[in-house]
Amino acid sequence: MGNNHKLKYFTRTAILLALTVVFQFLGRPILLGPNSNFIVGPLVNACLVISSGLVGLFSGAVISVLAPYGAILTGAALPLPLAPFIALGNFALVLAFYIFRKKKIIGIVLGSIAKFAVIYGSLLYIIPFFKLLPENKAMALAGAAFGWPQLVTALIGGIIALPIIYRLERHI
Repeated sequence: MGNNHKLKYFTRTAILLALTVVFQFLGRPILLGPNSNFIVGPLVNACLVISSGLVGLFSGAVISVLAPYGAILTGAALPLPLAPFIALGNFALVLAFYIFRKKKIIGIVLGSIAKFAVIYGSLLYIIPFFKLLPENKAMALAGAAFGWPQLVTALIGGIIALPIIYRLERHI
């Protein structure tokens, strides 16, 4: 990998990470209202899919891991012990899309299901087992923002990402 290629790779990853953080900041309830997760979630998931599809798996992995911490830093009501599981769910989306990048729709559907399964399963089984959060709080989160909305926002994010990927694939 030449220096010019490394610079493009780093720059594209940085731009997508910056967009992710900007979307998260704009999504705080003060700016977009209490249901902002249905706006922010798809936009963040679109950045994840775009990073994996256009830049590469490592780029998607970096954004997957940093996104939940960016959300916390921008004021999201995300319990810190949940951040690694969100990161893992994000990576499941990125990995599935990367594996099926030639069949993008399949990658989005399987990645969205995988993301949901990782996050929801973590809330139901892993977090209560290790007592990382009170069990009633974990169950409340599983039924609210970190349950089925993760599946929906991942699917919508993939749909948003598709035309962007198709358009940019011709130009980069």
